[in-house]
Amino acid sequence: MTRTNGVALLLLGTLALTGCSAHANAETTVRLTGLARLAAVSESGAPVMVAPRAGATTDDLRAALLSDADIPGGGFTPVAVATSHNGKVSIGGGSFPGCPALEPMTTDQTVSAAVTYAKGAMGPYLTDAVVRFPAGQATEALKALRSTTTDCKSFEQQLAGITVRFTLAATSLPAGLGDETVGLRMTGTTDIGVSVTADIVAARRGDYVLWLNDTAIGTDSAGLAASLAPAAAKRCTASLPGC
Repeated sequence: MTRTNGVALLLLGTLALTGCSAHANAETTVRLTGLARLAAVSESGAPVMVAPRAGATTDDLRAALLSDADIPGGGFTPVAVATSHNGKVSIGGGSFPGCPALEPMTTDQTVSAAVTYAKGAMGPYLTDAVVRFPAGQATEALKALRSTTTDCKSFEQQLAGITVRFTLAATSLPAGLGDETVGLRMTGTTDIGVSVTADIVAARRGDYVLWLNDTAIGTDSAGLAASLAPAAAKRCTASLPGC
């Protein structure tokens, strides 16, 4: 592997949009994006899920998640198995000081499920998640996410020992995904010729939020998140009452 490919793989390992849980102060924290290395790392370097704490209770939302068979083109395999947890949900985990709106946005009453797929070590990576919020709180969650395009359109971040300059921009989404939607493109560039692009799609359906994002090397999006959003909405409607 060349140095450029090695650096690209490190950045993907840091940015790979994934769902996982982490233990902190005896509570389970569910993180959905992996924008700040939210996955645990196995010996192979692939992100893996961490099991919930012993005795934790959950509402299982995994039936609403897409499978690898739903991803067009084939070749995607799960690198973080589907899990469902009660607990806080983060879109950055407090790891983006240049963009506070990407920090945790929900409460301990949130229930979520997530799975991450990858098409080889170099990606693209795809995360599919569904989150159920307490009544009325889903709207505030999307409001916080939407604010990133004005509050922090550009900022710098150290990832894998590399300075990455991020820009955020709103993107258009297919009609009919839900009561309200947010589409974002997060592009990170470096001085060493490696760039990473992440597309984020969030759609509120009642008290549920559907979350899809893809990450790819380069400045062109993999385009998976937006293209799979209608299928994710259909799956959620069929699987979860009120979605």
